[in-house]
Amino acid sequence: MFLLLASVFGSMISCEKFPVDEDGLLITDRGECYISSFNLLDSDYQNTLLGTVYVDTTAQVAVGYVRYGTDLSHVKPQINLCEDAKLDPKITGWTNFNGSKMSFEYIDGDWTSAGIPNAQLGQRVVETGGFPSSALKYTVIAGNRVIKKTYTFIILERPLQ
Repeated sequence: MFLLLASVFGSMISCEKFPVDEDGLLITDRGECYISSFNLLDSDYQNTLLGTVYVDTTAQVAVGYVRYGTDLSHVKPQINLCEDAKLDPKITGWTNFNGSKMSFEYIDGDWTSAGIPNAQLGQRVVETGGFPSSALKYTVIAGNRVIKKTYTFIILERPLQ
């Protein structure tokens, strides 16, 4: 009985210390504000991305790679955030990522013989810049709701081989 009362009292204190926002999420004192990874699912809920997504938390860009000809008009993004952060706009369903597709001049070594992007490809994309103005953007809002960082999502299509 004592443990039950202690846990109820403890949760009341934590709720008083950290208020709740309009989405029912606790507003905490955490200042971390970043995307750790993302994925795109097709209409069969299968992963459409190849290899590892490149996320540059300094430049606030996420670069994903798809097979040549992948339909990006009806995908479901899954974006993983740091603890206590939230995303704006909220992802509520299927999204058209065609505007995030970027043309890019590849060099030898950008893609492995297995068709997986090498790690330096994402870094080159970010350094080159010139992202499409239609690229999708999502804002990560930190647990403290003060820090906000807008990430640009870029999709590169693997060249037809």
